[in-house]
Amino acid sequence: TTQEDLSALVGERDLNSDEDTDGDPDFYLGPPLCDVKALEKVGCPRQEYGIDWAAFLEDACAHCPFGQVCAPLPESATLVQRMQDVFDEDRPFQCVPGLLASLILSAHFFLVKQDMPDEFKNLLSNNRSIAPFPFYTAQYSLYANMVPLRLMMCDGGSRLWKEMANKFVPRVHPENSGKCGMVYDDRNLVYKCRSRRPFTEEGSRKSLIKDVECPDPSAISLDPDMARKLAKYGSRASIPSESCQNSRGMWREPMSDIHKCILIHIGTILDFRPGQLVLDWGSGCGHKLSWAKALFDVDGIGLDVEGGAVAWARQHSAGLFCHADGRHLDWLPDDTFDHVISYAAIYHLAQSDQCHTGIRLLKKLRVRGKAWFGWNQGYAMTAWDWHRCFKNASSFPGLPPADVEVMSQMKVDFQGTEDGFLFAPNADVAGTHFLYQYPAYSIFLTRLA
Repeated sequence: TTQEDLSALVGERDLNSDEDTDGDPDFYLGPPLCDVKALEKVGCPRQEYGIDWAAFLEDACAHCPFGQVCAPLPESATLVQRMQDVFDEDRPFQCVPGLLASLILSAHFFLVKQDMPDEFKNLLSNNRSIAPFPFYTAQYSLYANMVPLRLMMCDGGSRLWKEMANKFVPRVHPENSGKCGMVYDDRNLVYKCRSRRPFTEEGSRKSLIKDVECPDPSAISLDPDMARKLAKYGSRASIPSESCQNSRGMWREPMSDIHKCILIHIGTILDFRPGQLVLDWGSGCGHKLSWAKALFDVDGIGLDVEGGAVAWARQHSAGLFCHADGRHLDWLPDDTFDHVISYAAIYHLAQSDQCHTGIRLLKKLRVRGKAWFGWNQGYAMTAWDWHRCFKNASSFPGLPPADVEVMSQMKVDFQGTEDGFLFAPNADVAGTHFLYQYPAYSIFLTRLA
């Protein structure tokens, strides 16, 4: 079967866009979902080599809502057995959508280690419907590369279990990588978080952000130079299997183990506590907020200028995610968040915009709240530039008077250090990975007034 033959048998519309489908079957063009009569239209006989494709379709539709995870075992035991029967046959099946559905189900219920033929790999890397089966092709990489967030969470309540049903994070273990200074595993962090929950005096503060509404993304306006610098992220987000549902994330190579390591460090250093609020500026795919929710039980808002990443995060990450220009933050409440985090994002801005954005983010913190801006680049803005921004704003070149006035009403404690000293287990490792190498550095802020 050729690649053209395979493509002709799946839904017509490419789903790589920032449009939020919200599980709506009408989003797809092609055969109707879950219609047994549509099997013939996609080249599937009702029965083939002992496989009853009609019964397979009915079982899939009964246990797997469109765009969502399937019901767990043992409820889906019959469906899983049908999937295993397909692979046991080792025959040249005509029903390509049925084969694709079987591959997706295998990744859903089992740890997949064996590579598939390139013809299927190429097709599954796109994002198309395989109607009438209730799946889309990119679900394969989602299940094969990622792990359900709810498998290990600080808050194991039934309400959150249901809410997190379709949330995923990369399948990485920084504690075993040799690249991480903190070697806590998920179980250790979750149990520590659970031991703290009974003593959390304020409880959840999520109600303080329940009325937050994302701004209209059509208002985003980037100058040509900024648009050029960010174009690579849009390109990466357009292929989920190569970005958000992969250990690459929005980066050029797989490094989610280090990103998770960094989040664990920051959650520990800033002292994330159950029920607190976190704002992630430049949240990308939302992986860091998902790990923060699972391991520290904090609630978050993420914002990013890349719409494709935000669309994925809304569907598969924990938190509220907004497609927005992060320089304009009036839609977020002041004096509210316990923590603000930002990693490898703010340095893309011009210096005056970095200072402006930093001041406005500081204003979003409650008094005694803490912020961390990581992977700043010395060539874009030095730590001393940041120090002047927060400690002597009136002397910062190009800073609007309104920002000087806002900063004059706040007091801040400022600390800065190189990232290699923060996250790597030793100096040798710090010199082997560019995320740790000079000139990357972090600044830590505590709002004092």
